[in-house]
Amino acid sequence: MNSLSVHLLPEYTPSKPAPDYSSKLLPGEQCIQKSPCLSHRGDAVSFTYREREMTLRLMDCREEDRHPYYGLGSTIRGEVAFNHRRGVVSVAAKLEGRVYVSGQHSKGIPFVSKERILWESSTPNEQCPSIMPLSMTFPTSYRERGQDRSFRLPPSFELPAPQRVAIVYTLQIIVTKSRNIMIGKKLSREVSMSINIRYRPRVRPSRPVPNSFIEVKQCPEDWMENVWITKPAIDTGNEAFSARCHFFFPSVRVFTASEKIPFHLRLETCPLFLHDLAKLFLPHQNPSEIEQVLSVFILRQTTVNIQGTSFVHDQVLGRGQMMLHSSSTSKVVVSKSDAPVSWSWNGDLRCEVPVLNTGFITGQISTTDYIVLSLLLPPGELRPELSLQRAIPIRLATEPWIDRS
Repeated sequence: MNSLSVHLLPEYTPSKPAPDYSSKLLPGEQCIQKSPCLSHRGDAVSFTYREREMTLRLMDCREEDRHPYYGLGSTIRGEVAFNHRRGVVSVAAKLEGRVYVSGQHSKGIPFVSKERILWESSTPNEQCPSIMPLSMTFPTSYRERGQDRSFRLPPSFELPAPQRVAIVYTLQIIVTKSRNIMIGKKLSREVSMSINIRYRPRVRPSRPVPNSFIEVKQCPEDWMENVWITKPAIDTGNEAFSARCHFFFPSVRVFTASEKIPFHLRLETCPLFLHDLAKLFLPHQNPSEIEQVLSVFILRQTTVNIQGTSFVHDQVLGRGQMMLHSSSTSKVVVSKSDAPVSWSWNGDLRCEVPVLNTGFITGQISTTDYIVLSLLLPPGELRPELSLQRAIPIRLATEPWIDRS
């Protein structure tokens, strides 16, 4: 065989050294996108259930009131074991969500159901494995019967009063076993195990909340102003008077329930107007004894409309702490003076009761959160017919903001 002439080979030159790569930015460089690393959760626990000669073990889940709970789009992972495998024809797992209302349907009203076959015999004498893996993912949305739109899967929920309403999720292991052959037919029976699980989608604010109203000059885009002019539907006899309220609060409008919400409030009115309002709406109280003319609080409103059961429930989650600002023209007094006044407060809001889930909407139940400004009336249920309250929709998050940069 003839060898290739050396002068016919191409010329080669040493390669340039490879550039240095680093996750740290150099001067003048900018990060376009970064995916945070998913670290293993240290609070993952396991649950074991034994019933009807079956053992169900759930792994890598979180705990809430001795129940396993899962987040948005989470996967239920575990395994199913049997003490006796004889006669087992198939094994299935079923994830189901139901709405319960006291006095209606003891079994609840199903709204979502998902089933998966874990094992099924292919021959008459095939024996099922002693242990089989379980993996089932929560759907993120569902469609109700008679509804054109789809809804996000609601969280586990319970409203104890005025009428108990609950959204409950269950995981069932359904085992089909064969019976003896009778009259040429092979009969079967089902044995099942059912456990309650919790579904809690985790919601975080998109950006942090300012610490105080002092930062409005540094970052004005982080604040929102809501102007409210109070003119009650009932004649007060003083048409020339009104109450004008300027409410400044963080523009993110999504707040972690466990953290404070700073705000600034300015009220422009005259004491005589407030005096006349108090006479109309608080007839059993001496106007001059009213110490707090304006209240700020967080309210959660739950609306229920399920097969003839319909009601609205308001719950005050937290009351604002307010401090009169030095720029106020006078002390806060309700009197018969018709001289205009301007009162300003700095304050903050915080939920005083545990908030386990964010607001949600379904075709039957909805919960909405508000910051409510209330003139003269103490914190309580919404009374829109009086025109003395201003409800500003917000969203309460269950988890704090995280810097992912």
